[in-house]
Amino acid sequence: MKHVVLVGAGHTHVVAASSAVPRLVAAGAEVTLVAPGPFWYSGLATGMLGGGYAAALDVIDLGAVVTRGGGRFLRGTVTAIVPGERTLVLGSGEQLRYDLLALDVGSIVPGDALPGAVEYGVLAKPIDRLAEVRARLEAGFARRELLRVCVVGGGSTGVELTAAVLALARRCHGALAITLVAAEPRLAAGFPEAARDWLAAHLVRRGAMLRLGVEAAALVPSGVRLASGEEIAADVTLVATGLKPPPLLAEAGLPCDREGALIVDRSLRCPVHPEIFGSGDCIAFAARALPRVGVYAVRQAPVLAHNLLAQLRGEPLRDYEPQSAYLLVLNLGDGTGFAVRGRRWWYGRAAFRLKDWIDRRWLAGQR
Repeated sequence: MKHVVLVGAGHTHVVAASSAVPRLVAAGAEVTLVAPGPFWYSGLATGMLGGGYAAALDVIDLGAVVTRGGGRFLRGTVTAIVPGERTLVLGSGEQLRYDLLALDVGSIVPGDALPGAVEYGVLAKPIDRLAEVRARLEAGFARRELLRVCVVGGGSTGVELTAAVLALARRCHGALAITLVAAEPRLAAGFPEAARDWLAAHLVRRGAMLRLGVEAAALVPSGVRLASGEEIAADVTLVATGLKPPPLLAEAGLPCDREGALIVDRSLRCPVHPEIFGSGDCIAFAARALPRVGVYAVRQAPVLAHNLLAQLRGEPLRDYEPQSAYLLVLNLGDGTGFAVRGRRWWYGRAAFRLKDWIDRRWLAGQR
């Protein structure tokens, strides 16, 4: 019996858990999915932080989905991959052998990119930490405290986090002083220029202070120390300084790009180790780097499901064709959304309703 192991609880494996696992089991394979816990959906993360969604809505019990399909769910973390021996080493010390391996280990906010980030800040990933931040802020607002929050990072995640905390303070009638710090002189790199200016003005109108073109040097117990030596006092500091694949892949000696993403071909297969497949934020294509957004991972799921089964049967693999453009909608926390597709952008309640419908529909389809 062939052993197919899926490592990680990313978007691709969530879809594969319900679609691919039953088919692989029916084909005579033993299937194990290894993940540290349930799946937290990034599309609702900031909406959950802002109080617009219950935390429970943002979570999928991946173990139940895998078990229902006839597979086994193993709660744990993979600390090492030994490709030459087709073996995984788990955090418990247990070793797990595989015949086929699928990696969807997502991306992380590197804790070492900013000194003190791990000790004194909250990284934007893993998402379950944002649920803890929400509870902490709600408790402080209930005690009528003035809460000081600093968001480090001016990308789309930093914008959404700032908007979410503003929304939570408004829902709780709380006193808030929030500052967004970014080394770039403008928010949301890659967005149309007018859109970047609009987002900055919108956050300022709602009460945020923006410190753009200012580099954060370190997080300290009292807040954020800037490269100039100035300190911004903060009770909570959220770190959204960019995403990278976890170091697991490069440490295993797998072919990776400069950021540590597993290089795969168009069939999502590692060209050096054809028994290994990858998907989601942790992979890279030699011809084109894809943004780390969920839409690509979701659309890779049917290809991964087909190719794992085809590999078992010795049948031809299918190629994944990434779309040339995608729709990104930011939740601004006040019942409105900010939508971007290519060079077009728009704002309003209709944009939020579209995002809400897409997110709820996708989540419902995976449970």
